[in-house]
Amino acid sequence: MICCIDCFNDKEVKAAIEMIGHRGNCPICGKLNTWIYDSDFDSDKSAVEDMLGSIIEIYVPESELPSIYPSSDKKTIAERLCGEWSIFSGSLDKVFKIVKGVVDNSLFLSEKILIEPVGIPQLYDEEYLLKYSIMRNHTWEEFKKSLRNVNRFHNDFINLELLREILKVAKITIPMGERFYRARVSNEKGSAGFKRREMWAPPDDIASPGRANSKGQSCLYLSNRKKTTVKEIRAHAFDYVTIATFKLIREINVLDLCSITHNSPFYADTNKVDYLINEQIMHAIERDLAKPMSRWDSELDYLPTQYISDFAKFCGYDGVRYYSTFDKDAYNIALFDSSACSCTYHRNFLVGDLEYKLYSV
Repeated sequence: MICCIDCFNDKEVKAAIEMIGHRGNCPICGKLNTWIYDSDFDSDKSAVEDMLGSIIEIYVPESELPSIYPSSDKKTIAERLCGEWSIFSGSLDKVFKIVKGVVDNSLFLSEKILIEPVGIPQLYDEEYLLKYSIMRNHTWEEFKKSLRNVNRFHNDFINLELLREILKVAKITIPMGERFYRARVSNEKGSAGFKRREMWAPPDDIASPGRANSKGQSCLYLSNRKKTTVKEIRAHAFDYVTIATFKLIREINVLDLCSITHNSPFYADTNKVDYLINEQIMHAIERDLAKPMSRWDSELDYLPTQYISDFAKFCGYDGVRYYSTFDKDAYNIALFDSSACSCTYHRNFLVGDLEYKLYSV
């Protein structure tokens, strides 16, 4: 089997192929003079086939699946791999050629998966899901509905101990001295704006709900860019705004919600079924965290992200970091304990013209 670096999206597989140092022409995607993997010469030099085999082996041919396995979830191996992973960059037929090469060279992979539709039995094994899935035997959407409409404070949808362990890899430390910013619309105070003491997080009793806090829970929302703070508060043209600078007076441990998902299933020696089940859930959580909120959205729409943030607080994190929905290159921090920083500077501004972008719906 010969394939090349351009046959893959996965950064770990691409790196493994490039490290071989072998250039040539790829018969699968047609690229010329590129980094290639040739199983006849490179199998002892690289773990490429072992990496791919660790994914392929979780799929079971139809003839060996439990009788209760739903027919709607039985698909070809290429369809499953392309639909459930971001490993390959080619079309279904090109992916199939790579899989066939790996299976033909393997001593343990069954050739049945090349002929029959395949599935993953654990996806419908309730005992397995209860033990190894963050959401147990539920989906993220089911959890959100329960949180919103059924029982807000007590349910057993989430395996909290497993979630705690998975989130540990997203812990980051932000050093003392790092600067962040907060803005407030100050029209009622005119060009004089807010005083420095008024730029802190609102007191508990009057705190409004946000992406990371429930109503009545004080939380200091900061951004790493000044202009982003103005967008976050949805300031209008010719509004007066006060922007304050906050400086960390100690290092803080933050749950980085920007990186709860992973770019590769090969980042660690993890069980690939567990990875697949939980990575799909984490992607759903990440999408909700990045979802823009309009003025017409209900406060209830914040409940799922408030739940995750509240759990981070319970686990001892100082705050959560998440991408700005207004600036793709900026991020925000919701700081649970504002005593970790000091307000060092503030200034008043008049907002000039705004640039509007229209999207068809």
